[in-house]
This record gives sequence, structure tokens and C-alpha cells, in this order.
Amino acid sequence: MDGDRFTVTYILSAESEKEVNSRAESIRVEQTVEMPLSAVPAPGLHSLGRIESIRKTEENCRWRVVISYPNQLSFNDITQGINVLFGNISLLPGILITDCSDSFFKPLFSGPAHGIRGIRELLDNPNGGISCTALKPVGLSPQELAERALHFAASGIDLIKDDHGLTNQNSAPFTDRVRQCVYAVRAGEQKSGKRTLYFPNITSSPEKVLENAIFARENGADGLLLCPQLCGLELIRTISSEIGLPVMAHPAFSGSMVIHPDHGFTPEFYYGKLWRALGADCVIYPNAGGRFSFSEETCQRINTQLRTPFCGFQSSLPAPAGGISLESIPKLLQQYGPDTAYLIGGSLYANNLGFAEAAKQFNQTLQ
Repeated sequence: MDGDRFTVTYILSAESEKEVNSRAESIRVEQTVEMPLSAVPAPGLHSLGRIESIRKTEENCRWRVVISYPNQLSFNDITQGINVLFGNISLLPGILITDCSDSFFKPLFSGPAHGIRGIRELLDNPNGGISCTALKPVGLSPQELAERALHFAASGIDLIKDDHGLTNQNSAPFTDRVRQCVYAVRAGEQKSGKRTLYFPNITSSPEKVLENAIFARENGADGLLLCPQLCGLELIRTISSEIGLPVMAHPAFSGSMVIHPDHGFTPEFYYGKLWRALGADCVIYPNAGGRFSFSEETCQRINTQLRTPFCGFQSSLPAPAGGISLESIPKLLQQYGPDTAYLIGGSLYANNLGFAEAAKQFNQTLQ
């Protein structure tokens, strides 16, 4: 492969070799010059994608296709790079992206600034599984949410994040909520004798996200929760580089990118490679066995990919969530290992012990 090109690996749906050849040809044109080849001036031909290989998979009517593109198409622009990956072809059925060569990522991305190692250093917790919970529900006041944060921190929870539905509602305005929850977490640390990191949700419009991030940092927040699919993927990189706090990425609104077996991206590529490359220090994903549809195999691939050596990037902290209970932690700890943030939300609040006592048991189980 030429050093000035990168490859994208697709699984294409096609009923015959003739059809898959036609589909591959249309992709290499659609994602580059986007016009009939007969009308492309000679200089434009250098921008075309190039079909590198087409192989039938073991699955019926599915083909593994590798197409290379000139690096110059992205012109050192992450958003344009993602556009080359899955721009117009996202509107066509039966196209699944499974991988991309390192030569796509290296010129554009820098990966997590903190990652697993950095988050452990902030926690002063070199070993053991990492506990995580969410402040909820929406509708509570800043004082009520802060009281919950106090109890969780006092119980030794490692990471406390806002629920992604907490934004700037009248019931708990962003600025009031952040101030009070930071104060509560610091007070809880005095009782637990250990560090707890608080991640307020900064998701909003791009302009407001930066404003929220600066406010959170200046008022003592330890990290930031962001829903990148709602406010723009490249904001992960922007927040990471300009604000300097760990970024926890939440998958809200990303489902259409990853849940169809024949279209979009494999979850392990999207969350495990792309979001990690963009700079997500911690990546939340829906765990198997809960109310979402990911299989155990898919979740294991996401978790593994977030920690697999890749382009020299730091490892991102995987955070399986949804349907996790105290009872399931021993099995999950055996499955994923200690370098994972185990996110329990609703079941902690619903526990018969009360959420503060349940949080203590949660931490004990992870040690």
C-alpha cells in the first residue's frame, strides 16, 4: 500500500460477483469525485478511490471489500476524514465498515489525553475494577442531586457522572448543579478517605459545549461527560485538547450507526477505534443482558478494542452500562477484568439496601 493512501474495509451486501463489483466501483467514485468518470478532468482522477480486494465471506450474499483512498482527501481535517469514510454512502443500504488502516488515523488523530492510566492516576487507584454511577433522575433539584453525589462519594464510588438527560433544565440549571455537586463530592471524599471524580454533562450546541466545559473546569469538575453524536464527533478532540480534563463519551443518538448488522459501522470499530482516536478517555457502551440489544460477543469486542495497542494511542477506559446489578459484577469482573469502569445506575437506586449502602458493597466487590 502506498504511504500516501489509507484503506477502508467494508462488508457489502450483494447477490452476485457482478453486483459487488458494481457496488465497489460506485463507492470508490461516490466517496471521492462524485461524478461520472467520463466527465472527470485528468487531475481529478488522482483523487479516486482504488479497489484493492474483493472476497466473498462465509455469510451468504456478503463480501469483504477493501478500497484505498488518497490521504490528501482529508487534508488534515478530521471531519472531512469521517466524511470520506461514510459520507454519501451512509445513505445507501448494505454497507458496513469494519476497519480502517492506521494510515487513516495517524495523520489526523491523537487519541486520549488521559486514558485508563491517567484516570487511575487521578483516582490514585492503581489496581482493581473502577466503580461508576450516574446522578439521576432528571427533575430533581441541584440540592437533591448533590445530596446523592455526597452519599456516593462518601461510599467510595470512583466515578460519578451526570445522567446524560441532565442538561440545563429549570429543575437543575447547569451552573447551579455543577457547583453544588462538586462541593458535595469533595465533602464525600473527606468521609471516604479516597478520591472520587465528578463528570458533569456538558452536551449542548457546539458553542455552549465549550462554555459549559470551561465553567465546569473552573468550578472544580474532574472530567466531562459528552454525547458526541448529538453535538459533533470532533468536539471530543476539541474538548480534550482545549480543556484538558478527561472526556467520558456517551452513546446517545449513535444507535443508528452501529445496531444494523449490514449497515453503518461495527460497534467495536465505531466506539473502540474511532471514538478512542478522537480522544475519548472513557467510552460508555450498552452492556449485554440489559434493555439494549448488544450481544456478549459484541461487548467483549468493544471492551477489548478500547484497550488494544493502536497507533500508539493511550487505551480508553471501557464503561459497560445498562442492566448491570451488584449481583452481576463478579461475572463481569471476570469477563472484562479490572481495567473497566462498571457503570451501575438505576439498580443502585432500586436496591433494597438503599443506594448508599449498595454503593459501598459495589466498591467492595470490585476490590
